[in-house]
Amino acid sequence: MFKLNLKIALRNIWKNKSAAFINMFGLSLGLAGFITILLYLNHETGFDKWDPKLKNVYKVGVHFKVNASDEWWESLPSNLVTLMRKNCPEVKSASMSNWGEEVIVHGQDYFYDLNARVVDSTFFSTFPFTFLQGDARTALHQPNSAVINRKMAMKIFGTEDVIGKRIEMGFDKKLHTITGVWDNERNPTHFWADVITNIPDPADDGWGNFSYNIYFQLHEGADAETALAKISRLFLDAKARWTVRDGADKVKQRALLTEAQSKQILAKNGGMDIQLIFEPVGKVYTSSVFYGKTRETTLYVLSGLAIFLLAIACINFTNLAMAYSGRRAREIGVKKVLGVERNTLIKQFLFETFLQTMSAFLFGLALVELLLPYFNGLLGGNISFLNHADLYGIVWQVALVFVVVTLCAGLYPAVYLSGFLPTKVLKGNFERSSKGVMIRRVLIVGQFVITCTFIICFSVMFSQLDFLRNKDIGLSRSQVVSFNMQTKNMMNMPADQFEQTRQRLMKIEGVQSVSRSSRSPWTTNGSNSGDAAYLENQIVIDDYYIDFDYFKTLNISMAAGRDFSLPNFSSDTLQMSAILNESAVRELGIKAPLGKTYKRAGSSLRIVGVVKDFNDRGFEKSIKPSHFIIKPGWTHYGSLLVSIGGADVKRTAERLAEEWKNIEAGFPVRMNWLDESFAKNIAAYNKQEKIMKVFSIATLAIALLGLFALAAYNAKTRSREIAVRKILGASTTGILRLLNKEFVLLVVIANVISFAAAYLMMHSWLNDFAYRINIPIYLFLLTGLLSMVLTIITVSWQAYKAAVANPVDALKYE
Repeated sequence: MFKLNLKIALRNIWKNKSAAFINMFGLSLGLAGFITILLYLNHETGFDKWDPKLKNVYKVGVHFKVNASDEWWESLPSNLVTLMRKNCPEVKSASMSNWGEEVIVHGQDYFYDLNARVVDSTFFSTFPFTFLQGDARTALHQPNSAVINRKMAMKIFGTEDVIGKRIEMGFDKKLHTITGVWDNERNPTHFWADVITNIPDPADDGWGNFSYNIYFQLHEGADAETALAKISRLFLDAKARWTVRDGADKVKQRALLTEAQSKQILAKNGGMDIQLIFEPVGKVYTSSVFYGKTRETTLYVLSGLAIFLLAIACINFTNLAMAYSGRRAREIGVKKVLGVERNTLIKQFLFETFLQTMSAFLFGLALVELLLPYFNGLLGGNISFLNHADLYGIVWQVALVFVVVTLCAGLYPAVYLSGFLPTKVLKGNFERSSKGVMIRRVLIVGQFVITCTFIICFSVMFSQLDFLRNKDIGLSRSQVVSFNMQTKNMMNMPADQFEQTRQRLMKIEGVQSVSRSSRSPWTTNGSNSGDAAYLENQIVIDDYYIDFDYFKTLNISMAAGRDFSLPNFSSDTLQMSAILNESAVRELGIKAPLGKTYKRAGSSLRIVGVVKDFNDRGFEKSIKPSHFIIKPGWTHYGSLLVSIGGADVKRTAERLAEEWKNIEAGFPVRMNWLDESFAKNIAAYNKQEKIMKVFSIATLAIALLGLFALAAYNAKTRSREIAVRKILGASTTGILRLLNKEFVLLVVIANVISFAAAYLMMHSWLNDFAYRINIPIYLFLLTGLLSMVLTIITVSWQAYKAAVANPVDALKYE
């Protein structure tokens, strides 16, 4: 029986080889796209899930709300770890971490741009990393111990066997002994670290220093909801008591405050609403709380693309199978008359679908291997099918996809074909079946709804990103270079020595301005925030510690008042002068701000100037209230900023790098162009745009391939009708109009539906941006026009061949 079904299946595939090829090619494209994205989604959602213990591990965040300001932080006071250890029996272990040094020195080699972390000695009790060398339980018990990942061990030493070897870390080149090596490939985690060093448990530094990432692990079987509520209540109690520790509202009761009581105290003394956030560590990597919505949105976009691409391929397959079913109507009728049961026919048709799906599936897997390098380059990943970390799981998922696609693409046509009534099909009545025609129309509309939605979404994404690329952000990002000042001499350089350095740099041809700042645009380095108050208004404000010519270097305009300058330096520092941005003035509610004072960290600051708002963070949130200070004795500057002019920018940059060697001979230069940093800031959205473009082209190609085959079939089945019309005097144009009319109407209906779907999807996507375009209506109209033009061209190609054919050839059968 199997051999008979195989013979019949292969015969029918060969008989309709053009339709079979279009079916298999379209399905292979859909499967290749779906499997590629499936691999990526497995990679992105597989972080921190490599050990069963991790399901009980949580990361703590905090949500601040002060009047109009809304902030999410991932850093908390170190005291929270001690509080949990002492008062929460449900907590098995609690650990803290912070960022460490930025450089490793080994011999004459310097290793920059690494992710270094400092943690307490119990960290590996909470995070069960897989150690290749050393003992996780004791690796960080001795002072100046260091644990590195396998990749870094190979990079520095060329071997994994590095226990007992020493490295120098930081700009003071402090010696650390390597006590462990963990497998970074087997332990994908959001906790980016190339090297981990230990720190002693910090002393009690109160509840105002939010500097540490906090993790904890609950005991197996502990009630998570109860434990998290308890931790939150303990934290708010401690924070409230600490806030009013020296005031008239000092808390006297010894009993634990309720959350409501704690929040009331905090609201009364600072107007602050604080709430802890607990995120299971397995969800942190894609968490919008800790990393914004970009990564989460990308996963949703890709998931939707994968499902819709596969759906359109399945629709195409089903549509063509049903369209060509008329050729097999008599075969089915004869078999039924001879006693073949319907279930047997269904199995036969499913077997034929299985053969085509299997062919498409194998070709799709080959396409996946070809597409993955491009996809990895697009998304910055390193994903492989054959070398996937969870190959067994992936194989099962892909197998399930194959079964689902076979059933989705083949089940309805099989049921539909096997349901033909012998009394009708043997008379040749099937092709006029209104049911078959209606189903094909619905499927065509479904195809073009998905295709047009993709095209509109891509067009809106392109328009939004073009808007961001060309938006006036309030500062100059071209021909400004930033040098990392986290080096031994530059980081602690006093003001008089920096002024000498500035003068040396200004002598280089092409250098227009030089300054330094605690943070560089479009990075989080050196970021610091805190409470600021004016009269009854209190907000969270960003601190910028800057030097002279900062605004000049970045070409930031003054809205009122003056910039800091050397002649005014003594009075500015004596009176604690500051410059605010427009957002800070607005949110503090200061009218005529020049000369007014406001509070920050217990000090009064006098406003000498207001700068226009500028965007140096990104576009997901509006510009934050910020103030700018020149602080005597401040040496924790992170970035040296140099504005370059003239024709030979490259030569000027080379001269700057040469001069750096004279300033900081011990450490190589690290420089970044601000326009490149800006590009990185919107890189994730650029990736979404490129992916949407690729998938829009793929869906359009599949839809047009299907339409081409349907148009060819439609023209062939109506060939005798066309011949009669020609004999009766119908023109070629009239026949083209006749055959196009039905398809154009279906595409119009599809466009109307896709307009609504695309608008809702893009409205939601644009809500992630504080700065956004209004969705252009003309993009919808252009998409509709494009889809109709392509439909007319595709259908007309087949219709024209039927219209110019000799009527005798079509009628001679009669």
